[in-house]
Amino acid sequence: MTYIANFPNVGYIGHEFSNAQLKPIRNEINTIQENFDTHTKINHSFTSTVKKEYKLVESVDNLEALVLPFLPIYHQHFDSKESGKNYYLETAWVNFQEAGEFFAPHTHSGDFSFALYLQVPFTIEEEHDYLSSIDKHTTTASGFNFFYTDALGEIKPNYLPIDKTWENKIIIFPGKMLHSVQPFFTSTEFRITISGNVRITND
Repeated sequence: MTYIANFPNVGYIGHEFSNAQLKPIRNEINTIQENFDTHTKINHSFTSTVKKEYKLVESVDNLEALVLPFLPIYHQHFDSKESGKNYYLETAWVNFQEAGEFFAPHTHSGDFSFALYLQVPFTIEEEHDYLSSIDKHTTTASGFNFFYTDALGEIKPNYLPIDKTWENKIIIFPGKMLHSVQPFFTSTEFRITISGNVRITND
């Protein structure tokens, strides 16, 4: 008898929110965008070339209420020993990413992290066409990459083709999971994303 067996590994959770669920968050984003100078900047220059990153304040409670219910679901699928823990959103920020800006491979300080896409002003096809026009041929344009070690000890990428079809979608993953964000080139508008760190508490 022949059979196939895979080694277990961890992954991520994805979800799509409604416009109504995200309205308080979008309202704060609009306020920040109206006057960047009056809001608190976040500096991730150790990994990022993104110049406009700002702390979220007014919509944090709403964001926490959206994100935290997915943590028990994550543990049910990937890590049952953490089931029953309590969680809180430690910090959250918005990235106004411009063409050519990127996040190098990095991890987060939280037990869990996330990326929530509010505005992605391009399609993957547009990005592929642009890169092909300058003789740069790639199948992983302008996306999000996870990196993990397989059972042979090799680093493997997992590419997510992020474009405008991802608006209102979130991915939630362990904070120490290595990941990166590639640049885009075909729009003068911002790619707007929300990121944050979730902590586990024993209280």
